[in-house]
Amino acid sequence: MKNYILALTLFTATSLNAQWIQSGLNPGLGRSLYSDATTIYASTSEGVFYTDGIGEPWISIGPPNEDIYTVLKSGSKIIAGSGLGHGVFISTNNGQTWYQPSTLSTYSVYTFAKNDSFIFAGTWEAGIFRSGDDGETWQYLAFAQKGFKDMITVGNTLYAASPDFYSKIYYTSDNGTTWNTGSLGYPAGDPLGLFYSDGKLFACDAGLWASTDMGATWHIEYGLSFDSSGYPINVKMFRAITKHNQYLVASVMFESIYISSDNGASWSPFNDGLINDWTFADVEINGSYIWALRNFFGNAYRRPVTELLTDVKDTDIKPDDFYLYQNYPNPFNPSTTLKYSIPAGSKVMLRVFDMLGNEIETLVNEEKPAGTYEISWNASSAAGGLPSGIYFYQLTAGPFVQSKKMILMK
Repeated sequence: MKNYILALTLFTATSLNAQWIQSGLNPGLGRSLYSDATTIYASTSEGVFYTDGIGEPWISIGPPNEDIYTVLKSGSKIIAGSGLGHGVFISTNNGQTWYQPSTLSTYSVYTFAKNDSFIFAGTWEAGIFRSGDDGETWQYLAFAQKGFKDMITVGNTLYAASPDFYSKIYYTSDNGTTWNTGSLGYPAGDPLGLFYSDGKLFACDAGLWASTDMGATWHIEYGLSFDSSGYPINVKMFRAITKHNQYLVASVMFESIYISSDNGASWSPFNDGLINDWTFADVEINGSYIWALRNFFGNAYRRPVTELLTDVKDTDIKPDDFYLYQNYPNPFNPSTTLKYSIPAGSKVMLRVFDMLGNEIETLVNEEKPAGTYEISWNASSAAGGLPSGIYFYQLTAGPFVQSKKMILMK
C-alpha cells in the first residue's frame, strides 16, 4: 500500500518570492535524486519516494526497510540500489511490489548509469557490474576491491568515480571490456559526483575538478587554492551538479546551493529561503523546477528554473583578473557564445583559428573598459562556411594571452 506524505511547508506560497520552498518530503536521510520526463524520484534511508508535481504529496513506494542510495527507470521498471548490502530491487508496478535479482543480492549498490545497451551498477568495495536485460541479471566487469560513489555516461563512454589515492576516475568506451584511468590529484580523495557540460567533465570533491580531454587529465576548476606551504585553503566541498540551459546548479557541503553561468569557472550562492550552511545530497531538474534533496532530515526543496535568469547577471561579476571562459554550448552547430573578463581597461582582440593556426575571423579588436563581455559567433558566417572539427579562440588583452579550443559538430 502506498503511503501518502502530507505536505508541510515553512511558508505559504503567496508569501514567497524568488526563493527555495520546502516540499512535503521528510525522511531520515536523503541520498540522491533521479528525474525522467514527468516524475522525480528521491532515494532515501526510508526507501524510494516520487512526485509528479510540486512535492505535495511525495508518495512512498518502498522497498520496505531499505536504505536506498540510487534509483533509475528503465522502460516500465523502477530499479533501486540498496546501501545495506542487499543489492538491487526491481518493481514493474510503480512500487506496489518489489523483487530482488540474485546476482547482486549481497552487495551495497551506490550508483547506477545507463546507455543504449546496458545498465551499470557501482558497488561499495565490490567493483562495477552491468546488466543487458534491465537489471534481471548482472555481469561483473572490474575493480573487485574498489568502491564507487557516482557514475555517468557521456556518449558511448562510461565514467566511474572511486575514492582511491587522490581520487581515480575510471572510464571505458567499450562497455567495460577495457578501462583507462585519470587521477584528480592532491588533496582530492572522495569524489561524490560526476557531471558533463559543454566540453568539460566535472568531478565533485575537495574543490571542483574539471577535465577537457574527457577524463585523461584533470585540473582544479574552482573552490580550492593553496597557501605558500602548499596547504589547501579556501576549500569548497562540491557534491553534485545539474544544469538548466547554460546555468549549472551545484550542492556544496555546508554551504547549500551555488550557481554558475560560465560553465563552472565562477560560482555564487543561490540560497534564498535556505540556511546557508546546509548540505544537500543531490540536485536535479524536473519540469519547471530545480530540486535539492537535503542529506540530513532528507527535506526536498524546489525553486523555479526561471529564477536562474533573474539571479545570474554578468553585472554581478566584478572581475579581479583576466579570464577567458569556455564557450557554450560546446560542441556547437553553428553558433556558440564566447565570454571573457578584463579587470581594467585594455585593448582587446578576440580571434578564431583553425587547427593549423590560420586565422578564421577577428571578433573583437578595440579598447574595452573593465568588465565581463559575451559575443556570439556563427561558424556559418565564415567564408564558405566551416567543416566539423576543432577550432581555437584566443583572447589578447594588454599583457594577457589565453586560448581555448571548441568543437564544431555538424
